[in-house]
Amino acid sequence: MTSPSALDVARGEAAESPVLPQARAIGRRRIPSASRLAAYVLLITVVVITALPLVWMMLSSLKPDTETSAYPPTLLPRRYTLENYLILFRVSDFGSYLRNSAILASVSTAATLVLATLTAYSMTRFSFPILRRLGELSLFVYMVPPILLLVPTARIIVGLGFENSLLAVAVVYTSHLLPFGLWILRSYFLGIPIELEQAAMVDGCTRFGAFWRVVLPQATPGIISTGIFTFNASWSEYLFGATLLTSGDKLTLSPGISLLMDQTGVYSWGMLMAASVLVTLPVVVLFGVAQKQLVSGWGEGAIKG
Repeated sequence: MTSPSALDVARGEAAESPVLPQARAIGRRRIPSASRLAAYVLLITVVVITALPLVWMMLSSLKPDTETSAYPPTLLPRRYTLENYLILFRVSDFGSYLRNSAILASVSTAATLVLATLTAYSMTRFSFPILRRLGELSLFVYMVPPILLLVPTARIIVGLGFENSLLAVAVVYTSHLLPFGLWILRSYFLGIPIELEQAAMVDGCTRFGAFWRVVLPQATPGIISTGIFTFNASWSEYLFGATLLTSGDKLTLSPGISLLMDQTGVYSWGMLMAASVLVTLPVVVLFGVAQKQLVSGWGEGAIKG
């Protein structure tokens, strides 16, 4: 009787081994199903449709005016140039628009976060019926369209003698964004167990120490998301900025861009696209930086506590 060959022995061991069926099952799981492929295709399609206007805007800002007005239009520039950005700052007050918007967005965002954080914490940790009613009333105020509040707000600002003031506009922005920030942070504080700060106070922390070291780090994702929304709303606001700010050196980006063509006397789509890129870029960068902190902030407070 002939002895089995090495190849037959290897085949027999492979057939008896329980590892190969598991490997085949893992391989089958790695192959995406038809529904998963359809979901990927749909997701990619939505991303492309959403990002296409931004890509077109950025590429158009790098085209000379002869290409932006040419027909048929082209997506990629035949000749890349930065002259639209240089002309934008040379013939307009775009630098002052950027500075004013940065000041207003930074001040209103900081004020909204501080006030909303302290108020939301008080609403969730202390039992004051009148405080709860005020919180509900503030949410109702946020639901009122801003156009209905424009005239009374403008009359109050003018009556106080604060017209054409960046500080007054920052107060207006904060008052309109505070209700939203209050209710977003209130939901985050409600999800933080009170036992965490009670344990910190048993270990010797004061009420403010427990809030600062335990509760506040737990609410970091909510604070960051609220700050992004507040900054974006203040950065791109048009209605109150165009009404309460009248002089050219006090205008912000949105009303400033609307007057850009009248100021320069030049009908240039490339320059307008360059201005749009500079308006969009800070918000995109802010979101990209804050997104990492948004993810890493989960559970950080409990570890530190």
